[in-house]
Amino acid sequence: MKTKNKKENPGKIGALKFWAWSARDLSLSTNFIVLSFITIYCTNTLDLNPALVGALLMASKIVDAITDLFAGYVIDRTETKLGKARPYEFAILGVWICTWLLYSAPAQAGTVVKCIWIFVMYIFVNSIFTTLLNANGNAYMVRAFGTNEQRVKLASFGGIIIMVASILINMIFPVAMSRIAVSPSGWSKMVAMFAVPLGVIGIMRFLFVKETEKVDTVSEKVRFKDVLIVLKENKYVYMVALLQLVYSIVTGTGVATYYYTYIVKNLEIMGFVSAASVFVVPLMIFFPLMLKKITMGKMVQAGCIIYAAGSFMIFISKGNITALIAATIIIGIGSLPITYLINLMALDCGSYNAYMGRQRMDGTIGAVKGFANKLGGALGSGLLGVMLSLGGFNAKLEDQGAGANMAISSVYGLIPCILFAAMAVMLVFYKLDKMMPEINRALEQKKEDITKAAEEI
Repeated sequence: MKTKNKKENPGKIGALKFWAWSARDLSLSTNFIVLSFITIYCTNTLDLNPALVGALLMASKIVDAITDLFAGYVIDRTETKLGKARPYEFAILGVWICTWLLYSAPAQAGTVVKCIWIFVMYIFVNSIFTTLLNANGNAYMVRAFGTNEQRVKLASFGGIIIMVASILINMIFPVAMSRIAVSPSGWSKMVAMFAVPLGVIGIMRFLFVKETEKVDTVSEKVRFKDVLIVLKENKYVYMVALLQLVYSIVTGTGVATYYYTYIVKNLEIMGFVSAASVFVVPLMIFFPLMLKKITMGKMVQAGCIIYAAGSFMIFISKGNITALIAATIIIGIGSLPITYLINLMALDCGSYNAYMGRQRMDGTIGAVKGFANKLGGALGSGLLGVMLSLGGFNAKLEDQGAGANMAISSVYGLIPCILFAAMAVMLVFYKLDKMMPEINRALEQKKEDITKAAEEI
């Protein structure tokens, strides 16, 4: 009966399962936004040198990136009564506890103590807890949702929820920051106000979404050799990882706070401009229909081109609010396919592995993508710190010099424009989309053969 219903309505998910799945993504996406303010917290509240902060964050994220690869291997080898990936969902609670501790650094301590605190807490948030969540995502999804139609719905309609929530957080957080986070204790209080409810929201996926799908076509236990085979022979994994790397570099700098503080000279308006992204939300509704006519690779490529155009508009806007609103809408349109289809592209990489007679290795692929995500965040943080120092940034000055302003504008607009233009060129060589119809047919046949053989036994 279950198989029959799935064939009659392959895209059906169920309201509880849909909202529970989306809840963790919402929680983790909000955490990403909260962490994007860490640089200005360190420079303006803890009075740390921006280059030192950039170096600390870069070092912690490089450590984090390395642990991602090990987490993927651990998840691929996991077999429990709860499933392969589901047990690791508890990490969302650790994410929020350590995020609160991160923004509760002892402000009166010396520079060394503050640096150690930031470094250690940042590693706990990213290297341990977020790493597990990044690595388990693909393995969990493919075992909880058996059809591509379901996964596309999660990417599109779930993406609407996440985007709306992100817009609200981007509006609320700067205002709360300017009114509550005016002291070290104010930062701690404000982050706690986000951490408690979002930790509860984030654990909903574990509570209500079970692993019900059998997707493994190779019965042997995953070996470390299988990890090496994937890294050696699946070139599409590297394309997905490079796209993630660039996106994380651009979104992980935390430069927007500096831009609105020193270029626009009004931090509270940052939330108002970010709210312009709400106009692109309805486009997510059309994703399932568009994917029937346009391949994922082509949609993501178009998104890169649009993102590059919006970034260039920011660079030349010189803080003009009207131009920034228009650029925000353009970037929002461009970011949609990049943000919400990249996980499906990673799942296709796993299907490609199975098609070639190998282990799916969803955990490892998720870990490689997570590695790129963390490395990109490290490079973004380091880039901002280096550019601010080269530009002569001084946190004690309300009006920065021309060099500092140019550095801020370049990190916010020019560099993203160049990077996404390069990604659009790279995606010309992404050919996996054309192979997927045959891959899906072959894998479905393998599953039917395995099921038939099991019934005969």
